[in-house]
Amino acid sequence: MREVPLSTCERTSLVSSIYAGLRYDNRKFLEVRDITLNFGKDYGSCTATLGETRVLAQVTCEVVEPRPSRPNEGKLSIAVHLSPMAAPHLEPGRTNDLVDELQQILDRNIKESRCLDLESLCIQAEESVWQLRLDVTVLNHAGNLGDTCNLASVAALRHFHRPDVSVEADGRVTVHTLEEREPVPTFMRKVPVCLTYGFFMENDEKCHVVMDPTEREERVMCGRLVVGLNPHGEVTSLLFPGRVVMQKQTLLFCIRNAFSKAKTMAEAVQQAVEDNLTQHKATLVKPHGYEIKNLRSDSGYNRWLIEQRINRKKLKMEEGGVPMEEDVQETLEKAQSDPCVNEDSLQRPSDTFTQGPPHNSPSMDIDRKNENGSYLDGKETAELEDEEEEVKSRLTASDLF
Repeated sequence: MREVPLSTCERTSLVSSIYAGLRYDNRKFLEVRDITLNFGKDYGSCTATLGETRVLAQVTCEVVEPRPSRPNEGKLSIAVHLSPMAAPHLEPGRTNDLVDELQQILDRNIKESRCLDLESLCIQAEESVWQLRLDVTVLNHAGNLGDTCNLASVAALRHFHRPDVSVEADGRVTVHTLEEREPVPTFMRKVPVCLTYGFFMENDEKCHVVMDPTEREERVMCGRLVVGLNPHGEVTSLLFPGRVVMQKQTLLFCIRNAFSKAKTMAEAVQQAVEDNLTQHKATLVKPHGYEIKNLRSDSGYNRWLIEQRINRKKLKMEEGGVPMEEDVQETLEKAQSDPCVNEDSLQRPSDTFTQGPPHNSPSMDIDRKNENGSYLDGKETAELEDEEEEVKSRLTASDLF
């Protein structure tokens, strides 16, 4: 599927706003979108979000033979993947200029900058070393993929812990599991930072510089500059794709601005990684993985159905003039006595999900007696039986144990 082009009105509106000193997302020219880092349950799994742009980075390792030219250094390989869900015009299995550009940015900023200590990955010189593989997958393309891929990659590498190994006298290498021995953290000398600047030329004289361009701004801007550097003031890479002629003053301005923001971004990445690693090492707190708040499981939907039954029955009996406080309380006590029921989901269902599905238990049977001890009439009993059949039809095997 081809990329949907911008209309003439959209292009004119975007460029005119930049010339007037405004951006359509109400940001300043040198303001970066909100950055969020989420880590998975496994070491080396990180999702970076920059505005609406989202990238997943995963680090894996294996024991291989070293290169003959560098017998005491490990290996690092980086692969970039464009998911079809990122944008309608991206197709899997096809290489394009975007993949090559992202690959070049990560290779220069991470591999060629020597930010990772490859000698620490050596197990036996000239025999065996660790090879780290970094897979970067673009989940949503909303502009500035270079910075987002770099953030996810650096955070995943710092978060990654490889298994510990032991070398026998005969040269055999034994890789221990995480339960047998504590994993070994990955050592990074420096934290590389990548910052992107977009250029808009007005009458071929005045150059407007914007930081962290969005996907629409990337379509209409004249050129951009990708600055790779570390907090120590060292420029690791400079990439200048575009057709605009850049002045020396503009280049120096972008580099100075990048230095002023590099230290803050690097410290934010380190702090996020350390906080998650502390949670990993805690004995009472287990990592919860990625935070997904808008999905509802089958058991959650069944819990929601149970609470709806209680509310409908309570409303029906109150309209008939019969109090239901004792009946509802008895039903809730039955639900809470079941070990499969979460008490918080019954009392505060709206804190977990958008519409608050309460917990479910197959042992929750609604009593069919009123306050006088007599059974309900045939019509009300049939309605309750229909509701029970609806709930039972949605129960899964996990809800029965």
